[in-house]
Amino acid sequence: MTVSTVRDASRKINIADRSNRAREATTRATIFAEPDNLRIYRELHPTYNERHLMAESEDSASSPPSSGSTTPDQSDRDGSPNESSDTSLEVHTFVHKEFKEITTVAVKEIEHDIAGGRETVVTKLFQPIAKATKRRPRFKDVKFKPNTTILEAEASRTSVFAGFYTVFWIGAFILFAKTVLGNYRNSGYFLDTHIVSILWRDLPKVAISDLVLFLLTFTNVALQQAVIKKKLSWNSTGWVVQSCYEVAFIGLALWWPMYNDYPWIGRVFLCLHSLVLLMKQHSYAFFCGYLSVVKRDLALYESILAGLRNEEGRGTPSQFQTEQEERLLDEIAMCQTELKSSLPLSKVVYPNNVTFFNFFDYMMLPTLVYELEYPRTESIRWDYVFEKTAAIFGVFFLMIIIAEQYFYPIVMHALSLRALPFLEKVKEYPFLFFELLFPFLLMYLLTWYIIWDAILNEIAELTHFADRYFYGAWWNSVQWDQFAREWNVPVHLFLLRHVYHGSISAFQVSKGAATVITFLLSSVIHELVMFVIFKKLRGYLLVLQMCQLPLVQLSKTKFLRGNKAFGNIMFWIGIYTGPSMMCMLYLTF
Repeated sequence: MTVSTVRDASRKINIADRSNRAREATTRATIFAEPDNLRIYRELHPTYNERHLMAESEDSASSPPSSGSTTPDQSDRDGSPNESSDTSLEVHTFVHKEFKEITTVAVKEIEHDIAGGRETVVTKLFQPIAKATKRRPRFKDVKFKPNTTILEAEASRTSVFAGFYTVFWIGAFILFAKTVLGNYRNSGYFLDTHIVSILWRDLPKVAISDLVLFLLTFTNVALQQAVIKKKLSWNSTGWVVQSCYEVAFIGLALWWPMYNDYPWIGRVFLCLHSLVLLMKQHSYAFFCGYLSVVKRDLALYESILAGLRNEEGRGTPSQFQTEQEERLLDEIAMCQTELKSSLPLSKVVYPNNVTFFNFFDYMMLPTLVYELEYPRTESIRWDYVFEKTAAIFGVFFLMIIIAEQYFYPIVMHALSLRALPFLEKVKEYPFLFFELLFPFLLMYLLTWYIIWDAILNEIAELTHFADRYFYGAWWNSVQWDQFAREWNVPVHLFLLRHVYHGSISAFQVSKGAATVITFLLSSVIHELVMFVIFKKLRGYLLVLQMCQLPLVQLSKTKFLRGNKAFGNIMFWIGIYTGPSMMCMLYLTF
């Protein structure tokens, strides 16, 4: 950024009255000491000459200038640099003092005009050194490292409680065998066909719809390439275009299954997968968009540093110039660190990552948070892939058996109550609720296992993804916020980076407010899934999930904080009763 560029931009700024500027500005800006800056400042401030002459007369009364010195005006008119180091220091001191009267608001307007919307770089650079703060990386809150899931860890396999894991699966197999044999004796068929028929209905259409949604996600690469080529500025229009696209994407994903009357299993599958695709796209776009701003900032810092060193070549640099140069070098180093992967020996640097292949690779990985590079394994263990594939199909058929044997009759009975008066439904509700408790809990656990242990681990193995921390020991939770962190780690990391920390940085809210925003967004999304399944908006799940916030505060009281056993009991009571209560409410009322 040259002095002439600043001069041309600054001519467009209307500086308010001096008293108004002093009242509005909270932080005064300082600008590098160089003779040309006097000309810029004089153009901005018509009263400059009067004040300078007054200051000059006061200085001459106490100490006359030396014969070899030249005034700032003379140097400016001659167009030549000041040769005297004493006079250069005098000019720097005067300019440093006078330029404090340009407010931060004015410098922001200059930067906005030059860079097309970036209002952070020059303002921060030109703040007084005493008040300067170093640049903080925005997306360093999530660290990926080689890891294994808890049930796959060696400590779990050799734990004194490992036998309970074996007992659970033996019991699940006995339940499966008992149900299959009972169906064959009663009807001559091993499986009932109600759930299977729902699964097979419109399956090709659901698969094609899902493929179309996946192909639409590559729009993000084209948008980021437009940002790199400076056809779009991320801070001004890029993020707006991205946000509009995301709204249209999720709107299409929800409307299309409803319009084509897909079965509820097909609708909920497309809804959940589209939400996964939406989160992956959002993380990719806003991470790369932020790096585009960092890259522009880096170019600006390097340009300013080059101009500063060019000015230093004309004479002895002042202390102010030296401090600013050190500050610039720190900012440049920080930008360069942000633009490359944090993994050791990695050579991935933005914008080289913005390719269709890189995006496809990211979309295949079992994570919702984008990084330039992830830790990878060296090879695929095909015996492990076979083990997880068998687990996926085995648990899937077990879930079908449970749904057919225990869910379907209760659900049909609950639907038949809709025509009854309200009081009659209230009388029947407790019986249906208790009938559904144990089957729903078993289905709840199997759904968790098939997704977060079997499917995600198999995808991670096939894609060489080394960080397998997909869940924590959520079954030991004593607080609901602990459960939210450990039940679904990929979603938790997304909410942590893009909702919790994003709301703090974007809206300047407190941590408590950011927590409420995060819980509210999660509750709204869960309620949206209920709407897709039941085709009616009731808000039961939203209310139940938001009730976790006061329960979290209650669990932090003096009595409950040290009583982990009681906290875990209350947690499991909630897991037992919550899903069944919510399901019956949507079915019956």
